[in-house]
Amino acid sequence: MDRSDAVLETPATAYELLFKSAVAIPLPHYLAAGLFCFVVFLYNFLEFHFFQDLFSGFRGAPVFLTYNASSEIYHGVVSKCRTLHGRYLATPWLSSPHIQTSFINFFGRPPLFTYRRQMFHSSDGGTFALDWLLHSDVSGVAAQNDNALAKDDATPIVIMIPGLTSDSASPYMKHLVFDTAKNGWNVVVSNHRGLGGVSVTSDCFYNAGWTEDVREVINHLHKEYPAAPLFVVGTSIGANILVKYLGEDGENVPIAGAAAVCSPWDLLIGSRFISRRLVQRFYDRALTIGLQGYAQLHETRYARLANWEGIKRSRSIRDFDTHATCLVGKYETVDAYYRHCSSAAFIGQVSVPLLCISALDDPVCTREAIPWDECRANKYVVLATPLHGGHLAFFEGITGSRLWWVRAVNEYLGVLLSSSYMHKQKKAESVGPYSPLMQSSIDQGPYLNVADGMVAAMGNDQTDGEETFEENKDQTNQTASVTESHALSGRKSDFATTDAQSSKDGAETKGSGVVQRFLNQISRQHNKSIWLLAYIALLSSWPVVGAALGYFYRRKLKKGLPGRGPK
Repeated sequence: MDRSDAVLETPATAYELLFKSAVAIPLPHYLAAGLFCFVVFLYNFLEFHFFQDLFSGFRGAPVFLTYNASSEIYHGVVSKCRTLHGRYLATPWLSSPHIQTSFINFFGRPPLFTYRRQMFHSSDGGTFALDWLLHSDVSGVAAQNDNALAKDDATPIVIMIPGLTSDSASPYMKHLVFDTAKNGWNVVVSNHRGLGGVSVTSDCFYNAGWTEDVREVINHLHKEYPAAPLFVVGTSIGANILVKYLGEDGENVPIAGAAAVCSPWDLLIGSRFISRRLVQRFYDRALTIGLQGYAQLHETRYARLANWEGIKRSRSIRDFDTHATCLVGKYETVDAYYRHCSSAAFIGQVSVPLLCISALDDPVCTREAIPWDECRANKYVVLATPLHGGHLAFFEGITGSRLWWVRAVNEYLGVLLSSSYMHKQKKAESVGPYSPLMQSSIDQGPYLNVADGMVAAMGNDQTDGEETFEENKDQTNQTASVTESHALSGRKSDFATTDAQSSKDGAETKGSGVVQRFLNQISRQHNKSIWLLAYIALLSSWPVVGAALGYFYRRKLKKGLPGRGPK
């Protein structure tokens, strides 16, 4: 029997030889193998894409654009932006979304400059800071630093809205402010309440859907500098606030154009995403610590308005929102807060040229929440989604001293300024989250419209020759029921209420006008619809009518038959 047969017959001998062989391997070889496995794990865990960039010749990836086919904003503005139609290549030594996101927050290499601070007092007693950087401050044209902005200055003003727990001192915000001011714009950062070194002076705190401060600041600047076009750039939570504000007010905004960068879009989806994987939980914990630090700055008010012990024990953003945001903002649940404040529900009502930029590898705001179809349906919106970039990072160049999204936003605003597609404010009904324009058409229309087999509620639009009358106080009496009897009774009560509010000399005219309007609505229906209504009425009433006809027919038949004689 040879040596190999002995090994096969005795496993203990095989393990002994294996152990001796493992011991004979030098320790540095084990360290090198362990280091290699660790690098492979880290490469995948941090989602590095260096080798993908290497194999593509460091050409970068094209930027995917989503827009409406008939969008004038795309064809007249975005199509002329070389940055958005080029390719984005991340800085090679920052070729990871997590490394980029961490680097912009902890290092960032922001430019050095000094803001001019203006204190803004809101209508509810709140106070927050507006930090200005004028074009003259960075161009070297003005020698004095105390020259104020003239009321008739026509230089465009760009309003910046920072992200969660960020302010004008954040590195990414300084990159954006400085580059925008160098391009010839006057820039103002609207800091959130309680940030930027300013104390909270009212019982109101900002949140992901708080649009009142932005609305007041924009209206104030439009009034103070009527000759200057206003543009707005929102980042992260600031982008969510911006899109929600634009959707709420529709065309009634004094904004010429806007840009939303790295918006979370759907806060409920984002809440699920940020607690899904281990690497995302690091961001969740880091943001929670930032929110707890913000609450600690204003402990006196939070201890009175919210659950302070719960705030201190919070381990996630959702925990903080449960114990703080929902209680201060009077939201029933955290999910209700997330649904109410998500900007994805408002993107369809935006009527201002809006550029949205979101990286597909954003580790904080997931691509799953991006409202692709809503952006494609709105002709005012263009969505740019680079393959890489992280969250508010997008470093480019070998030194990593520039941010790609800052260059893209500034080029877009410059092309928009020189075009004829800037938005001009139109006085219209405010579109708030509970306004009729934001609700279903079934909830708006008091009439039942049956056309070609489709049942829908008809709107309150006036036709030619019809009179307009106030129905706001009696809106609950104008809801039409599906059944015909309820619809008729609803109209009768509506007529009575309307006649009671009108003057004596015009009561008959208004009543007849409403009746004529109702008859006109019926007469406008297609002939097929009339026959369809008749057919439905016949089917629904046939059991009663058939029974009655059968009864009378049997009685008549019995009388007409001759009597039977006895057998």
